[in-house]
Amino acid sequence: MKKLRGVNLGGWLVLERWITPSVFDGSEARDEYELASEPDGPLKISRHQSQFIGQEDFEWMRDNGINAVRIPIGYWIFDGDSPYASTLRHLDWAVKMAKLCDIQVLICLHGAPGSQNGRDHSGRIGKAEWYRRAAYREQTIDVLEQLARRYKTARHVWGIELLNEPLPGLFQLKLRRFYQTAYDRVARAGRPGLTIVFHDAFTPRLMRGAIRPFRNYPAVMDVHWYHFTLPLYQIVPIGWYFRIIDLHGRLLRRLKVRQPIIIGEWSMVLAGNVLRRYRQSRHEPLMSEHLKRQLVAYEAADGWFYWTYKTESPGIWNFRSLVEDDTVHLR
Repeated sequence: MKKLRGVNLGGWLVLERWITPSVFDGSEARDEYELASEPDGPLKISRHQSQFIGQEDFEWMRDNGINAVRIPIGYWIFDGDSPYASTLRHLDWAVKMAKLCDIQVLICLHGAPGSQNGRDHSGRIGKAEWYRRAAYREQTIDVLEQLARRYKTARHVWGIELLNEPLPGLFQLKLRRFYQTAYDRVARAGRPGLTIVFHDAFTPRLMRGAIRPFRNYPAVMDVHWYHFTLPLYQIVPIGWYFRIIDLHGRLLRRLKVRQPIIIGEWSMVLAGNVLRRYRQSRHEPLMSEHLKRQLVAYEAADGWFYWTYKTESPGIWNFRSLVEDDTVHLR
């Protein structure tokens, strides 16, 4: 199989206000939970989900060198969970479109019951209660099993990701137990060849090999490197900034000896403190260099997915606009 070169459909089936601010017009809601709780929120969300991604988007991906798509979903995908509503028909449609366009699909559980990180992209800002209640973790596995069964005959559904960006920790015993149990049950429910993906909780060296895989059910670790969020990247000279990215390529090659790896999220965004050292005319060339360095480094992985496919505004978070502005070249 070809190396995966993909995009995330961020802000579609799990809302993020910064990606699609117009959906939140007239509201103080910070996340999908709060918007869905408002009287007109469900209608706004339903309209957005029906309009934001269409057949033309999948055709654009196919025609511009994208062969994979990572689709964030919430645990409410099947039956809803008030105020959340089911989004299953949209996921079914996306899987169908991907098949028509010869695009591989990675379904990622972005929002777990109780929230695994308390961030907006989990559906609800607040406490990460997922770690505190075994019932939440069991409910998560139930949803993952249902996904594996539903798409068991869809061979272009390349994989299912067990959980997006759980909170980082040192030993992660509870998370490791969840990963192994979820893997075992998803593998039994899914078809041979289904890839089961687990996030590294931002500690790739510690989490490498967290799952003991079965034959014919690959376990792949997902690494997210958003360099602008790391304190070190706020202070180092730009040469060191780029040098560390080069070193990430070496790290990937070492980690891959024991563990297949994808870069499930990344972007060309540079730390603001770094950009402020340079005149405005230098910003775009520096970010372009940042993007190119990452593309080279991530060739060591089994695939990558840019965050995100599109936003309401053009710019560095909008992969489609980067291609259309001739900033990114995949062919």
